Amino acid sequence: MSSPYPRPSSRVPPGIYRAARALRRAGVIALVLVIVYVGFVGYSAFQVVKTRPGVGTSTTTLEPNGTVGVTTSFTLSDPSDLPIQDFSLQFRILNATGQLLLDSATPAVTVASGGSEVVPVSIFVPLTSSGESLLVNDQYLRWDVWGNATFGYLFPVSIGVDANRSWGAPFANLTVSLGAPALMGGIVQVPVTVAFSNNADFADDGALDFEVVSSTATICGSGSFAVDVPPGQPYQSTQNIDLASDCNPAGGAVEAQYVEDGATIPLPSEPIP
Repeated sequence: MSSPYPRPSSRVPPGIYRAARALRRAGVIALVLVIVYVGFVGYSAFQVVKTRPGVGTSTTTLEPNGTVGVTTSFTLSDPSDLPIQDFSLQFRILNATGQLLLDSATPAVTVASGGSEVVPVSIFVPLTSSGESLLVNDQYLRWDVWGNATFGYLFPVSIGVDANRSWGAPFANLTVSLGAPALMGGIVQVPVTVAFSNNADFADDGALDFEVVSSTATICGSGSFAVDVPPGQPYQSTQNIDLASDCNPAGGAVEAQYVEDGATIPLPSEPIP
């Protein structure tokens, strides 16, 4: 006699159901692995953050290409179990009026797990155009510095630091003035006085060449001062130059340039009253 109750089906679930169930299981496993990996990356990143980077000795020099060169180094250690990939430093320097002086970056390096790398830093700040004020004006420069890297093979990381750093001008408060002309042996001569203070971190050791130019762009006379001024020291000197006949410097300007080790750096024009 047959039972009045239906027997449970013994059929195997359809393939699509088995596949969906397998995918759900795989998704759960993948999610767990991702959570574990993210936690591992976070812990490794915390280890890196605890390690203070080392900054080498900085030097500032006047370069033959007419720039101020700043060289230093940055040592980055990775005590974690994951590498730091494509690490680079980027620099943006703006002057006191907000003009961009420099936008530069270091080559990218990879720091192996448990290792360290020294990143050399060489930046060159131009002293022409927007950088001309660096020659004669002490000021604060805005430094925007940030590091970019990939950590844990997948995660991009960027850390930035903004700071204001004081800048001492190599020809701070430069003045070039003319005295009263005088007739000397049948030649008209005029005394030219140059004064400034070297507030930079490097010496002014070269020549300061100048021309006295009339309002009609005629060169009335020229001269040169030898300068050897250590950092933090003032300079003042006067010399007489011959004036060309029928050349009136009044209303003109003194055009000067600093020459050192092959570098020729124009200085701001000084008007003549």
